[in-house]
Amino acid sequence: MRRPQRTSARALALIAISIASGSAAARAQSTEMNPTRPTVANSAAIQGKGTVQVETGYDAYPGAMQTVDTAFYYAPLDRLRLDFIWSAFSHEVNDDGTTTNGVSTIQLGGKVALKKEGYHRWAPGIAVQYEAELPTASKHDLQGYGQQAILLLNHHYGKNGALDIMINGSIVQEGCRDTTGCHYGGQQSLAVSYHITRSTRLYGEVFGQNNEQSNTPPGTYVFAGFYHPFNSSFGIDGGTRFGVSPGSSSFGTTVGLVFGKHVHGSDTRPAEGSRPR
Repeated sequence: MRRPQRTSARALALIAISIASGSAAARAQSTEMNPTRPTVANSAAIQGKGTVQVETGYDAYPGAMQTVDTAFYYAPLDRLRLDFIWSAFSHEVNDDGTTTNGVSTIQLGGKVALKKEGYHRWAPGIAVQYEAELPTASKHDLQGYGQQAILLLNHHYGKNGALDIMINGSIVQEGCRDTTGCHYGGQQSLAVSYHITRSTRLYGEVFGQNNEQSNTPPGTYVFAGFYHPFNSSFGIDGGTRFGVSPGSSSFGTTVGLVFGKHVHGSDTRPAEGSRPR
């Protein structure tokens, strides 16, 4: 009578091991997103290795600019992200009051994490990012060659790393149509992110730029916004910007969607959209 009991116990043990292995595999294959919206400043981290991340958003500055952008990010390695960003629609109000509508530029580039952040160490995470701006088929003044090099720093503070401070600085070359047609400038931004829950973040930011970027007119702005992931593969973001320098747009709004899918490999790091343990 004991032999069937030993067989049943052995079968139950095998089932338990199988379930545990399946759960571990599911955790290892979970998507890790790292949103680049809604702030101008971004962290030095990237999404999980093997994850494709797609972001699309609408930015509006009444009387100045409206854009619809879509970005594709792919992380083939732990410290490397490849970028493809397409401005599918741009509406700009020119200095003479006329408007220009059309497809704007395409950006190709990537981000390399030079030093990963340690939540319990004083040193910040450090990354560099490069984007080449290419003209599209639009016949309007929305096209042009350019490039941007960005230095990104960030560090989490407080209990469980609830407060994240991000600092970005960039050098920009834009509007190039010939050897004398380029404009040069820069962009600086300081953003603070606070996790009000494990997933939901509130943002505050100050940023400025002396030339026009893909979705923001020149000027100095303050920003308040949020990011909320509904699960490991989908989230929303949004917020409002206010111009505080002469010549900047008085205000602007932004809203966006973030999607992620793990396509290969495994990654067991905590999601960037969640508060660190």
